[in-house]
Amino acid sequence: MDQAARILKLTVEYDGTDFFGYQSQGAGERTVQSVLQETVSKIVDHPVILHAAGRTDTGVHALGQIVSFQTTGKIPTQRLAIALNSTLPRDLAVARAEDAPEGFHARFSARSRTYGYLLSTRRTRSAVWGRYSLHCRRPLDRAAMRAAGAMFVGTHDFAAYARGGGSPGPTTVRDLTHLSIRRFGDDRLLVIVTASGFLRTMVRNIVGVLVAVGSGDLEPSAAREILDTKNRIENPVAPAAPHGLFLMRVQY
Repeated sequence: MDQAARILKLTVEYDGTDFFGYQSQGAGERTVQSVLQETVSKIVDHPVILHAAGRTDTGVHALGQIVSFQTTGKIPTQRLAIALNSTLPRDLAVARAEDAPEGFHARFSARSRTYGYLLSTRRTRSAVWGRYSLHCRRPLDRAAMRAAGAMFVGTHDFAAYARGGGSPGPTTVRDLTHLSIRRFGDDRLLVIVTASGFLRTMVRNIVGVLVAVGSGDLEPSAAREILDTKNRIENPVAPAAPHGLFLMRVQY
């Protein structure tokens, strides 16, 4: 008798430095999806299609990416993470494997996603944290950054904080429920942002403006003024570099 199909949920970590983002490109680039999908297919002994909670860009990392797939494989769920990690490269790991309820989908079942962006405030660069944080050489005014950050919380049209071009979907309105700026060690700041959904490069554009405010290049009110333009062309600040961004967790 054939094994009954089941849906599995993986919590995945990766260092995005050497990946061309999460999503397979179909042109031979090394992506998280292509590497993970090939490995999962081998372990469960049949082809699978992976669905992720978020499609992170090139260079972006993850501590809590969620991936789901359907399988008829016989390997016990409790052994799957260990089996996958014995084959996956060192910059990609499965933290946890779980059985998911019927109808579960990593992307469409998600209620919110939380991203973190790490800023290094040390005057000199770091040989270790430099791979995972944006080095800010000028002092940052956290009070000014928090004042600017408060203007993003709520339901807004974030078109001015989205990547130009592309297809953002039927609307650029998003509900951002949380933004905080916390100390992370002695010389780092962590910007944490939670929303029901994000536009492409939305978090990086927000952080770019927060850094400009913290550095004194913009007043805190500029965050809202840019938001109100609803036009990325009117945003004078470049997005923060991808290597400081982490997909931290997904809530269901």
